[in-house]
Amino acid sequence: MSKYEDKDICSRCGGFCCKKSGCDYSTDNFTDLSINSLQEKLAEGNISIVAMLNFHELSNGKLTVSPFLYLRARNKDRDVVDLLSLKKTCSMLTDTGCSYSLEDRPKGGVNLLPRDPKPCVPDIDPYEIVRGWERYQKVLQRLVKRITGMSVDARLREDVVNLYVDILEENFDGVSPVEIADIRGMIFSLIKVYPEELKIAQKRVNDRKKVYVNK
Repeated sequence: MSKYEDKDICSRCGGFCCKKSGCDYSTDNFTDLSINSLQEKLAEGNISIVAMLNFHELSNGKLTVSPFLYLRARNKDRDVVDLLSLKKTCSMLTDTGCSYSLEDRPKGGVNLLPRDPKPCVPDIDPYEIVRGWERYQKVLQRLVKRITGMSVDARLREDVVNLYVDILEENFDGVSPVEIADIRGMIFSLIKVYPEELKIAQKRVNDRKKVYVNK
């Protein structure tokens, strides 16, 4: 597996990919995929439940979205349930590199082939890393409910509002330029699906401005 790790390249790079986001877990990373075991793993504080958003246009022309849940190394300042947000630096990144050994690293990280100049390139399609979670969507949905008390749809809508607020207020501290570009590429589709959430976010931002002005 030596081709997947080159500490000299990694040292010079400083974590370009890791600063965009934590890497994805495969089901192969876990020996026990029962709901209780996964909840124990999540409670350790290093993993989040996240969502890949698949946009679909219906026959009537309306755009809709289907969230695909999976697990990812937790990003700094993010929650255990982090369905949608501006991704930040992986919490496993240290001054000397990843805190995990190559053997213990999420499969999405092991899948990256070191390259100089950066960025690293995936060995196989990243979707192949997470596709095994298709069989565990109900388990992850139940975990979201257990942890947050909310359905996936309700939590996703809340995350969408918070994402809109971060964009409107340009809360980009700790967010890589690559991630900002990715979000901007998705934002128009997101607004088509969640227009009411945008209104909520705009009101929240405007209310904050009023409070600031009146201080």
